[in-house]
Amino acid sequence: MVSFVSLLEGLLILNFIDLSSAGYIPLPFKCDYNSTNSVDVAVLGGGASGTYAAVRLHRQNRTIALIEQEERLGGQVNTYLDTETGTTVEYGVNQYTHTDAAIQLFEYLKVPYVRGTASSRQSATYFDFNTGGNFYKKNKSMSSEALETYQGQLARYPYLEDGFFLPDPIPEDLLLPFGNFSRKFGIEHSVASLSVGMGDVLSLPTIYVMKHYGSAIFQNKFIFTVHKNNQEIYDRAKELLEPGVFLSSKSHRIQRNGDGDVRLCLETPTGTHLVHAKRLIMAVPPTLESLQNTGIDLGPEEETLLSNFSQTGYYTSLVRIPGLANDLSPLENADRNDTIFGLTKLPGIWRILQTAIPDLYIVEYGSKAVLSDDVVQRQMLTDLARLRDAGLISVKEEPQIVRFSNHSPFYPYVGAKSIRRGFYQQLYALQGRRNTFWTGSAFHVPDSSLLWRFTESLLSEVTAGLH
Repeated sequence: MVSFVSLLEGLLILNFIDLSSAGYIPLPFKCDYNSTNSVDVAVLGGGASGTYAAVRLHRQNRTIALIEQEERLGGQVNTYLDTETGTTVEYGVNQYTHTDAAIQLFEYLKVPYVRGTASSRQSATYFDFNTGGNFYKKNKSMSSEALETYQGQLARYPYLEDGFFLPDPIPEDLLLPFGNFSRKFGIEHSVASLSVGMGDVLSLPTIYVMKHYGSAIFQNKFIFTVHKNNQEIYDRAKELLEPGVFLSSKSHRIQRNGDGDVRLCLETPTGTHLVHAKRLIMAVPPTLESLQNTGIDLGPEEETLLSNFSQTGYYTSLVRIPGLANDLSPLENADRNDTIFGLTKLPGIWRILQTAIPDLYIVEYGSKAVLSDDVVQRQMLTDLARLRDAGLISVKEEPQIVRFSNHSPFYPYVGAKSIRRGFYQQLYALQGRRNTFWTGSAFHVPDSSLLWRFTESLLSEVTAGLH
C-alpha cells in the first residue's frame, strides 16, 4: 500500500517536472559531419562507470559508442611506468573493493588479479604546510577508538552501500554537518582520517562521509591487478570495444528525442562524427559546467535540479623531491591551530606518500572548490618549499612535478536542506527520461567497484525495449 507521504513526494516530483518543463522548446540540431554510425547505446565518459557500462553492453551483443575526451580510458586511474626500472606507481585509483561486479569484469577482460587487503600505512607524521610549523605526532590510540565508534554509527545505515536510496524520513544524524556529528558522538579524533578528498568536511552533510568511508573500507577486502598496472583494465576494454571507442573526442551537441532517437555530434581526431543511438548513458559529472561542455540539450527540469550540485577539488600528482627525509613518509598536513580536529587547512596538500622509486612521491592536494591546474601546481610547489625552510629537505634542487591529474569535481554534493526535500528522489527520477540514463559518483560514491555494481543494476533498464 502506498503511504500518503510517498504519494505526496511523488506529486511534488511530478509538479517540479511539469511546471519547469512548460513551454520548453529545444534548439534545432546541427552537425556538419563527415562520418556517421548508428548504435544501440552511446556512452559519454570513459571512466570507471562509462567503461564498465560499455563492456557489459558489449557482452550482451549490444552495439555501443564509448566517447572519452582524454586520449585514454580509465578516468581517475593514473598509472606511471618508470622506464628505467620497469616499476609502476598508482597515483590515482590504487585498489578495488571486492565485489562480484569487479571480479566478473576482471575475468571477462582477462586481467589477472589477486585478492588481498590494503597495506596499513606506518604512523603518519604531521606537518603544518601553511605555516611551516614543526612536525608532531597524533595520539594513535585515541584515533583508533574514535574510528571504532564511527564504524558503530555507520552500521546503522546499511542502505548507504547501494546508493542514495534513502528512507522516509531521512535520519537527521545523516544530515548533520560532519563536524557536529563528530562532536555529538565523540569521534573528533577520527575526522582527519575521514577527510581526504572531502573538501570542507566539517560542514559537509554526514551522509557523504559515511558513503565515501563506508563499510567496504573497514572490511578491508580488495582485489589488485597482478601486474600492478590498473591501466591494463582499461586498455583491455578498449581492445575489446574497438571500433566503438572514440578517444580524444568531445561532443559539442546532443539532442534527445522522445522516440528512441539520440543524436551526438562529436569532434574527433579524424573530423566531425555523427552518432545515432537509441539510448544514452551519461557517465560524466552531472554538474552544469560539465554538462554544458558536452552540448547536451538539458531541459529546464534537469537544469534546475542539477544546478544544486556543489563541487570539491581533488588533485593527485607524482613529484620528484630529492633530499626529503625518507622516514617522514607518509607526511600529512595538519593545521596546528586546529587543536580539536587537526585538519588540513584548504586549499593545500593533503599528504605526501613514498613510492618504490627513490625521490618520487605521491602528493595529494585538496580544495573546497575546483581550482585550475596551474593554480594548484603553483601552490603545491609553494607548500613544498616550506619543507625546505623547516629543514626537512636537505638539498637545494627544486621539486619537480612529474605527473599531475585533476580529479575534480571529486564528489558532487548538495546541502542538507535539498536532501531533506527529496533531491535524490528527484535525481533518480531522471533515469530513463528522454532516453537517458545517469551513473557516476554523484549517483553513488567515488569507488570504482561500487560504481560498477551500481551501473550493473541500471543496465536492465537501459536495454529494456531495445531490439
